[in-house]
Amino acid sequence: MAENLANQALEDDEPLFDAADVAVFLDGKLVKYFNGNDMVSVSWTTDNVTLDIDAQGAGTAVRNHDGRGTITMHLNRASDTWQDIMGGYGVSTGYHKIDISTPYEHVYAGKALLTKNPDINVGGTAQTVDCAFSCVNIALEGNKNK
Repeated sequence: MAENLANQALEDDEPLFDAADVAVFLDGKLVKYFNGNDMVSVSWTTDNVTLDIDAQGAGTAVRNHDGRGTITMHLNRASDTWQDIMGGYGVSTGYHKIDISTPYEHVYAGKALLTKNPDINVGGTAQTVDCAFSCVNIALEGNKNK
Protein backbone atom coordinates (compact mmCIF):
# COMPACT_ATOMS: atom_id res chain seq x y z
CA MET A 1 0.00 0.00 0.00
CA ALA A 2 1.34 3.42 -0.93
CA GLU A 3 2.29 5.84 1.83
CA ASN A 4 0.15 8.89 2.27
CA LEU A 5 2.59 11.64 1.27
CA ALA A 6 0.33 14.34 2.69
CA ASN A 7 1.03 13.07 6.21
CA GLN A 8 4.81 13.19 5.89
CA ALA A 9 6.65 15.97 7.66
CA LEU A 10 8.35 18.47 5.39
CA GLU A 11 12.04 17.64 5.31
CA ASP A 12 13.12 19.99 2.56
CA ASP A 13 15.18 22.85 3.98
CA GLU A 14 16.01 24.35 0.57
CA PRO A 15 14.61 27.86 0.30
CA LEU A 16 12.41 28.89 -2.59
CA PHE A 17 14.66 30.09 -5.44
CA ASP A 18 14.07 33.66 -6.59
CA ALA A 19 15.91 34.93 -9.68
CA ALA A 20 15.65 38.43 -8.20
CA ASP A 21 18.28 37.27 -5.68
CA VAL A 22 20.82 36.86 -8.50
CA ALA A 23 23.13 39.79 -9.25
CA VAL A 24 25.32 39.97 -12.35
CA PHE A 25 27.87 42.76 -12.75
CA LEU A 26 29.98 43.65 -15.78
CA ASP A 27 32.79 46.07 -14.91
CA GLY A 28 30.97 46.99 -11.71
CA LYS A 29 27.69 47.86 -13.46
CA LEU A 30 24.55 45.82 -12.70
CA VAL A 31 23.36 43.81 -15.71
CA LYS A 32 19.57 43.87 -16.26
CA TYR A 33 17.07 42.71 -18.90
CA PHE A 34 17.99 39.17 -19.74
CA ASN A 35 16.73 36.78 -22.39
CA GLY A 36 13.61 35.21 -20.90
CA ASN A 37 14.53 32.61 -18.30
CA ASP A 38 18.22 32.42 -19.22
CA MET A 39 20.48 34.92 -17.51
CA VAL A 40 24.06 33.65 -17.58
CA SER A 41 25.86 30.43 -18.52
CA VAL A 42 29.27 29.50 -17.11
CA SER A 43 31.44 26.82 -18.71
CA TRP A 44 34.99 25.76 -17.87
CA THR A 45 37.39 24.68 -20.61
CA THR A 46 39.25 21.88 -18.82
CA ASP A 47 38.64 19.29 -16.13
CA ASN A 48 39.99 19.94 -12.63
CA VAL A 49 41.70 16.56 -12.68
CA THR A 50 42.80 14.33 -15.54
CA LEU A 51 43.75 10.68 -15.36
CA ASP A 52 46.77 9.28 -17.16
CA ILE A 53 46.55 5.51 -17.59
CA ASP A 54 49.51 3.46 -18.78
CA ALA A 55 49.39 0.36 -21.00
CA GLN A 56 49.03 -1.92 -17.98
CA GLY A 57 46.15 0.01 -16.46
CA ALA A 58 48.02 1.83 -13.70
CA GLY A 59 46.69 5.33 -13.32
CA THR A 60 47.91 8.66 -12.11
CA ALA A 61 45.65 11.57 -11.29
CA VAL A 62 46.96 14.99 -12.30
CA ARG A 63 45.48 18.20 -10.91
CA ASN A 64 45.03 20.94 -13.48
CA HIS A 65 45.40 24.61 -12.63
CA ASP A 66 43.73 25.85 -15.80
CA GLY A 67 40.68 27.88 -14.84
CA ARG A 68 39.89 29.14 -18.35
CA GLY A 69 36.30 29.20 -19.47
CA THR A 70 33.43 31.12 -21.00
CA ILE A 71 30.79 33.25 -19.32
CA THR A 72 27.85 33.93 -21.61
CA MET A 73 25.34 36.65 -20.80
CA HIS A 74 21.94 36.01 -22.38
CA LEU A 75 20.68 39.55 -22.93
CA ASN A 76 17.65 41.29 -24.28
CA ARG A 77 18.95 43.62 -26.99
CA ALA A 78 17.12 46.55 -25.36
CA SER A 79 19.29 46.22 -22.24
CA ASP A 80 21.74 48.94 -21.26
CA THR A 81 24.45 46.29 -21.04
CA TRP A 82 24.03 45.39 -24.73
CA GLN A 83 24.08 49.08 -25.64
CA ASP A 84 27.31 49.51 -23.62
CA ILE A 85 28.87 46.51 -25.36
CA MET A 86 27.99 47.85 -28.81
CA GLY A 87 28.97 51.43 -28.04
CA GLY A 88 32.07 50.97 -25.97
CA TYR A 89 33.28 47.43 -25.61
CA GLY A 90 32.72 45.62 -28.86
CA VAL A 91 35.29 43.00 -29.71
CA SER A 92 38.16 44.19 -27.63
CA THR A 93 41.61 43.52 -26.36
CA GLY A 94 40.70 45.13 -23.02
CA TYR A 95 39.88 43.00 -20.01
CA HIS A 96 36.54 43.17 -18.24
CA LYS A 97 35.46 42.04 -14.78
CA ILE A 98 32.44 39.79 -14.36
CA ASP A 99 30.92 39.11 -10.95
CA ILE A 100 27.90 36.81 -10.46
CA SER A 101 26.26 36.16 -7.11
CA THR A 102 23.43 33.69 -6.61
CA PRO A 103 21.94 32.32 -3.37
CA TYR A 104 24.16 29.26 -3.88
CA GLU A 105 27.43 30.35 -5.49
CA HIS A 106 29.69 33.28 -6.27
CA VAL A 107 31.36 33.20 -9.71
CA TYR A 108 33.82 35.81 -10.88
CA ALA A 109 36.45 36.50 -13.48
CA GLY A 110 38.84 39.44 -13.38
CA LYS A 111 40.13 38.97 -16.92
CA ALA A 112 37.31 38.47 -19.42
CA LEU A 113 37.49 39.32 -23.11
CA LEU A 114 34.70 39.67 -25.63
CA THR A 115 36.68 37.93 -28.37
CA LYS A 116 34.07 38.11 -31.13
CA ASN A 117 30.86 39.92 -31.82
CA PRO A 118 27.91 37.78 -30.71
CA ASP A 119 25.27 36.37 -32.99
CA ILE A 120 22.11 38.46 -33.01
CA ASN A 121 18.71 36.75 -32.90
CA VAL A 122 15.82 38.57 -34.57
CA GLY A 123 12.31 37.19 -34.43
CA GLY A 124 8.74 37.71 -33.37
CA THR A 125 9.51 37.69 -29.66
CA ALA A 126 11.92 39.69 -27.50
CA GLN A 127 15.10 40.36 -29.43
CA THR A 128 18.04 38.53 -27.87
CA VAL A 129 21.81 38.36 -27.99
CA ASP A 130 24.24 35.96 -26.30
CA CYS A 131 27.52 37.70 -25.38
CA ALA A 132 30.26 35.13 -24.71
CA PHE A 133 33.25 36.37 -22.72
CA SER A 134 36.43 34.27 -22.81
CA CYS A 135 37.95 34.26 -19.32
CA VAL A 136 41.53 33.63 -18.22
CA ASN A 137 40.36 32.21 -14.88
CA ILE A 138 36.83 31.69 -13.57
CA ALA A 139 36.62 31.37 -9.79
CA LEU A 140 33.78 29.50 -8.08
CA GLU A 141 32.91 29.80 -4.39
CA GLY A 142 30.02 28.62 -2.28
CA ASN A 143 27.55 31.34 -1.26
CA LYS A 144 24.72 29.53 0.55
CA ASN A 145 23.46 31.36 3.60
CA LYS A 146 23.14 29.07 6.58
